[in-house]
Amino acid sequence: MIPSYLYCEHYLPQSEITFLCYLLTIAIGALAFRKMVIHLLYSGLLSGYGEVNHEKFNLHMFLFHWFTAFIICTVLVLVIEKYFNEKRNNIDLITTLAKFLDSRDHYTAFHSQNVAYYSKKIAEEMKLPKSVCENIYYGGLLHDIGKIGVPESILNKPSRLTDGEFKHIKAHPEAGFQLVKHIKRFEQSGILHMILYHHERYDGKGYPHGLKGMEIPLEARIMAVADSFDAMTSRRVYRKHIVKLEDAVEEIRKNKGTQFDPEVVTAFLQSVKKQGFDLKNDREKELNNHILESVVL
Repeated sequence: MIPSYLYCEHYLPQSEITFLCYLLTIAIGALAFRKMVIHLLYSGLLSGYGEVNHEKFNLHMFLFHWFTAFIICTVLVLVIEKYFNEKRNNIDLITTLAKFLDSRDHYTAFHSQNVAYYSKKIAEEMKLPKSVCENIYYGGLLHDIGKIGVPESILNKPSRLTDGEFKHIKAHPEAGFQLVKHIKRFEQSGILHMILYHHERYDGKGYPHGLKGMEIPLEARIMAVADSFDAMTSRRVYRKHIVKLEDAVEEIRKNKGTQFDPEVVTAFLQSVKKQGFDLKNDREKELNNHILESVVL
């Protein structure tokens, strides 16, 4: 660690704490100011202050410290900017795909946003880390992305589906997985699991792989409850009337331990008991908050 040795010996010998504080100051400066000119001035002032407080001014050491501080600031800013740009791009991609998907079927418009909203509320009730809750929200927006490959004649068919048509519908989790599996960010965040496994059942009778219990990723178990709840409380082309909120909640409760994970159902019921689910305003507010956050970052 050459920089550590030079800084410590030149300014305050044998004081690693001071050196760490120096690096922390540089990091704060990098976060606060993202323009290279300001970094140059900031790092120069910081290095100059260290030389002024030293017994013997050394121009070479001053220039070295200035250059080192400037490089550290610049690298930090580039890394931060890259992270925020990737996050903005991911959010833009996800929201665009979700809106396109929902626009194909006006009977299930906003379904993706609803599922994302409900899933996040359940995850928060389960006290999952904030980053996991955010990923679950984005996964909810994309969970039905595989339906892009399903003909609208099947999606909007008012009568009972044939076996072949239903088989086509049941293929959408695998189709969605294949569609976005190359996106590394989705793999790291668990979004691929949500897309592929959100129709698995806790008792092993779901699809596409018939996973059972804890074999199903937690995010997908959460999404299964949210997806079913919204399916019951939204207008569908094959159903004239929307199921009442109370009846939908009771249906989720009845399938606790069979179709749904008992722990997830408990969190869902607690969330409903605490605040209820606003079927429009809160959902739109949640999406707008995520879009605004991506712009600010």
